[in-house]
Amino acid sequence: MPLLSIRRTRAVEFQSHTIAQDASRRKPLVTVFCAVWHQQPNKLDLLRSHWENLKAQSIPVEPCYIFDNGDVAPDWLDAPWHSFSEPLTIYEAWGAGVALSQTKYTMNLNMDDRLATNAARLLVSTAEATGSALVGGDWQVSFDGSHLEAQFDVQDLWGTSFASDWPPMAQPNLRLGSGTGERGTFGPATMWNLDILGKWYPTYFNNQTPVKSIGDQIFWKVVLQNKQKMTRLPMVIGRYYSDTKNQAEFRPHQDNKLLNDCGVSQISFTQMVLSGDFSRRPGAQPVPKPANKIEAASQDLATQYRTMGLGALPAGAQGHI
Repeated sequence: MPLLSIRRTRAVEFQSHTIAQDASRRKPLVTVFCAVWHQQPNKLDLLRSHWENLKAQSIPVEPCYIFDNGDVAPDWLDAPWHSFSEPLTIYEAWGAGVALSQTKYTMNLNMDDRLATNAARLLVSTAEATGSALVGGDWQVSFDGSHLEAQFDVQDLWGTSFASDWPPMAQPNLRLGSGTGERGTFGPATMWNLDILGKWYPTYFNNQTPVKSIGDQIFWKVVLQNKQKMTRLPMVIGRYYSDTKNQAEFRPHQDNKLLNDCGVSQISFTQMVLSGDFSRRPGAQPVPKPANKIEAASQDLATQYRTMGLGALPAGAQGHI
């Protein structure tokens, strides 16, 4: 029977629907979260096959579906899900997934990507054996959606090839190059240890602009800068869907310039979900027009401090990288 709780704040409401635990079932070691964007084409079809993919994993995984803009899950989704009243960026949704994970490990998995049936087991065992804070593997690129319903095991790289084109150019047996390091990425989906890295995910720049396209790259860079161990597996652990017309990584953005000019805010949507206080979410509370020059100067000074990343974290914020 679903368990319902509703948290209300001035700016955002969210509902959490959890599933009663089966005492006879082994407790999952990893949460796999997914942003179910309200404007996603074929959303329910993708959600159904995504859920089937998680149920087929060779070890139990804890799903965590994040809906936005007031969307709710269909009746047939027998999995934990959370609904936010406002539209979310993809990295706000991922930040919520991190906050709501209740396992040692967490992992993102996009709506249109699919894991090999033994991928979660391999990633967990690798993280445990190596003491890695984050583990990733390689991905075979799909251009037609034929992978969405498929079940397959982790495979070696034999028979795949790499090309550096971005966006990827359609060709058979193309690997992304994440597990080999050829592309320099660790994803599109990685698994990380929350006991080591804490609950934090980059969602805003220091000028209060949301991160739109390179949140995962920022996250990996921060993990590396903090000298945490990251492991790449030169194995095909999943299928990555490439669609230049609909995916966030191909939409116009200024993330690289904003990263260089402003830096990343340590205040994350993750902390807002944990604390229940969304008042510091960019745009949640418009800044009133200054009444005089003194107030205008004060606001300018406050903006400079925010840009430098100064200021207290929200109440209830937990440790971050």
